[in-house]
Amino acid sequence: MKIRVSQFIEFAYGDKRKDKAKVKSIIGDLDLPYDPIKDRYKQFREAMISLEDQKISTEKFLALHSSVSANKSAGYKVLCQNYLDLKEDHALIWQGRSPVEADISGLRITTAWNLRTEANNQRRIIFLHFGKEQLPRKKERGLLTILRLAQPESAGVGILNIQPGTLITATRLDQNEADYLHERATKFLAFAKDLQAGD
Repeated sequence: MKIRVSQFIEFAYGDKRKDKAKVKSIIGDLDLPYDPIKDRYKQFREAMISLEDQKISTEKFLALHSSVSANKSAGYKVLCQNYLDLKEDHALIWQGRSPVEADISGLRITTAWNLRTEANNQRRIIFLHFGKEQLPRKKERGLLTILRLAQPESAGVGILNIQPGTLITATRLDQNEADYLHERATKFLAFAKDLQAGD
């Protein structure tokens, strides 16, 4: 079973009393078609890819905010500048769509949109989260933990949470959180098998 990392994080830190309903909704969401209306950062991602593929100039990338809707403009302006600053500050290397896959108690979790840097034999993987809402810090740490579980040889793992107005980097990892996510993954799979057996 493959689910998005954001879906699992939502389950793991969601309302425990509604576990079965949450599992059912996650499984059900797998059949939903892509909805571009809900994809707030589609234009930013496309521009970012074009920039990294050298199809557009840095100046055009920085001017992206002038070609999007008014409610996205301010956020896009900051995103583009911060993206370039972050790459320069941390010597980040574009990795495009290279996926990172985690296997937690048999639960496959896939993320994408990676940047990395090699420094002092440490690799930092940064996951770009393109959701509409800012993730709470606890959920950000959960994403970091999942990425570390996916790349256990990684000395440092980071997350880049993109939202209107800011870019957030974090590198703190927590073994207790890793253990907790293992337990939740086991529970998720148990609910999923129970639901599938009932069909």
